[in-house]
Amino acid sequence: MIQAIWIITETGQCIFSHKYVTLDIDDQLIAGLLTAFDAFSTESGIGGVQQIAGEDNQFNYGASGKLLVAALADKSDNSKLVENLMTKIADLFQEKYAVYLQDVGFVDLNVFNGFEEEIDQILKPKVYRRGVFSTLFATFVTIALTAGVLFSLLNFIQAQEAIFILFLAFIPGLFIGAIIAGKSSYGLISSTIGVIPIISLTAYYIVINTIQIAQDTGADIPYDTMIFTIVLMAEQFITIAILSGILGGGFIDRRRLSPLSKSSKPLEVFAAGVPITTLDLGTQLQQQQYQQEVDTQQNYQTEYNAESSSLVDEQKTEWDS
Repeated sequence: MIQAIWIITETGQCIFSHKYVTLDIDDQLIAGLLTAFDAFSTESGIGGVQQIAGEDNQFNYGASGKLLVAALADKSDNSKLVENLMTKIADLFQEKYAVYLQDVGFVDLNVFNGFEEEIDQILKPKVYRRGVFSTLFATFVTIALTAGVLFSLLNFIQAQEAIFILFLAFIPGLFIGAIIAGKSSYGLISSTIGVIPIISLTAYYIVINTIQIAQDTGADIPYDTMIFTIVLMAEQFITIAILSGILGGGFIDRRRLSPLSKSSKPLEVFAAGVPITTLDLGTQLQQQQYQQEVDTQQNYQTEYNAESSSLVDEQKTEWDS
């Protein structure tokens, strides 16, 4: 889920922010940092920044006209999806407040209050809750769909001896189940579990059919051929189950945001290679600024003392002469 959004002008001024979590950090500081990253990447020839990834979170950019919209999102959220959402928000903001954006330097930023509701309307339908429940439910749906298709086609399969129909019949159930699971890894779990009963039923059908044919013809039961057929069938079914699970779960991954985490680590910003958490960023920057001012005053005092000493020496020399 997106945790915070900042709308920034081309001059680096943050004119709007909306946060879903508590971030003890100044919006203008964030705006300056993100604008600096974007400007550096553009000037260096790398191209405009679209993502800054961290261990748990990521910054994603979207742009429209002279506005830059940045979002702090979970690492699990698809970066392209977040970027597209930010561009959509930027377009809507520009369209709604076009009059005020002509000279934003003289605009009361309170006129942008209320845009939070517009953002919520864009983001909340994109959130898909996934986890243990969705995975279990997806497994149940997978088994139900594949079993339903299997039993509806069983008479036809037996009459035509068309085992290959099983190969095709259970794919939709696996894919739909993975979509319900909502994530590639969860879809993989649900599809793998869901395909086990299908493999068992198909293996049972192969054994019964092979034994029946051997009895009808009076030949020996070809155990080697039967086992090879079952292993080959299981390998193909599991392969398709894995692909269906990854593709189905990935389908949601690319189109829906993860739910907001109840516990999230503090956002870290790096200054000169040293991590600064959001809880002490303002304090450390103030300390750095204060130290710079102290150093500057000390330099001025040193220069003043040196000049004063030089003037005293010159005056003393004149008096002695």
